[in-house]
Amino acid sequence: MFAAVGVTSIALAQMKPEDAIHARQSIMRTMGISFGPVAAMAQGKIPFDQKAFVADALRVEAVWQLNPTGRFFPAGTDKAIPGSKIAEYTKAKSEIWSEPDKFKKAAEHAGDAIGKLAQAARSGDEGAMKAAAGNVGKACKACHDDFHAK
Repeated sequence: MFAAVGVTSIALAQMKPEDAIHARQSIMRTMGISFGPVAAMAQGKIPFDQKAFVADALRVEAVWQLNPTGRFFPAGTDKAIPGSKIAEYTKAKSEIWSEPDKFKKAAEHAGDAIGKLAQAARSGDEGAMKAAAGNVGKACKACHDDFHAK
């Protein structure tokens, strides 16, 4: 078991910039696909389906735990990687690296909101679930406003 952890740590340390960009884009895309229905149900845009809401909310929590705001944002990945077939663009703003404390705080706020969403989903309380979804939406929007190019 320790050998596997060591190999993983080495692999992450040697991650190519384009692989980091691709990983974070994939994670964020999965987050969006999973959170979209949750937000739509919370806003009354689609009928509330508790089973679907819970499944998607827990998926958002699980994907967030991949730490998309940490290891997949190494220095220098605010620019496209010339010649890369995987990551020809990135919408990450340079403020991620010039204001790392602000980025970390925004990410922690989003992570806290996501944790509360999962907790509400596990409770089965529809009102709490919808309120928590609204807070996740606000936290994600705040981070994207500051650190994600349009």
